[in-house]
Amino acid sequence: MKLFSCRERASVPSFAVMTGGTGGIGCEIAGLLLEQGWDVLLLTRQPHKAEELISSRNGRFEAVYCDLTKPAELESVSNAILERKKNIRLLIHCAGKIDPEMTRNITRRSLEEQMTINLTSPILMTSQLLPAVSFGAHIVFVNSIAGVMPLQGSSVYSATKFGLRGFARSLALEFKSEALRVSSIFLGAVDTPMLEQETRDGGSVLNFVNKPLSARHVANLIIRMSEGKGREVFLPALDGIFAHACLIMPWLLRITTPILEKVGHIGMQRFHKNKKIFQKKLIKTLTER
Repeated sequence: MKLFSCRERASVPSFAVMTGGTGGIGCEIAGLLLEQGWDVLLLTRQPHKAEELISSRNGRFEAVYCDLTKPAELESVSNAILERKKNIRLLIHCAGKIDPEMTRNITRRSLEEQMTINLTSPILMTSQLLPAVSFGAHIVFVNSIAGVMPLQGSSVYSATKFGLRGFARSLALEFKSEALRVSSIFLGAVDTPMLEQETRDGGSVLNFVNKPLSARHVANLIIRMSEGKGREVFLPALDGIFAHACLIMPWLLRITTPILEKVGHIGMQRFHKNKKIFQKKLIKTLTER
């Protein structure tokens, strides 16, 4: 695959393509890119919602309907992007799905949706859009700590994220670092609607061992990552160290899980309590205006 040359790159407008823009993190990323003057094309199943959440300031924003669970539809949208003949400087894979369930309860639908959204679509989309990627462009994969540390009760999700890490690393080896930068960010819990839904569905209390990160903070970090060299980032950093230690010593996770679960239960109760207090204060403030 031959990417655009340095000379061509000089005249390339700041064009970004991303998925997952209606989620907590993706919405923040798109907003920040627009503030910096980027042209942003968002693939989403909810284009009207995306337009409501993201206000265009300096850059230009467009939401295009695309169901990532349907590879044929993704291919059609990718072809339409290629036909625009705009060089992509930033490609962000932010869409994700998790269905917490024990292995004995895995359904075909749950398996296929998580596999397609979390792994198949990023792979196909990257492959299909590479002809439009400019020299020195950056591809960012929004991954999870579950991509380096097995997550009990969410085995399919963890499997897709392990696979995504493997794909990103392999992709980086196909190009010189100055030609194509590839980064992955491995996140712990982030305070988003996805975390709320995961918790309601019986997700792991390990999400609350540490205080969930804010979507704005994560988005700012991803934007900074995209400006530098390709790399892997773990947030919180300590989670990344612990996850890799568990890969080297699988017994470590098993013996520490009971302690981590107790800490997680306490953290979850504190998180929800603080959330309710914040919501009450916000309602009171709005009422007084």
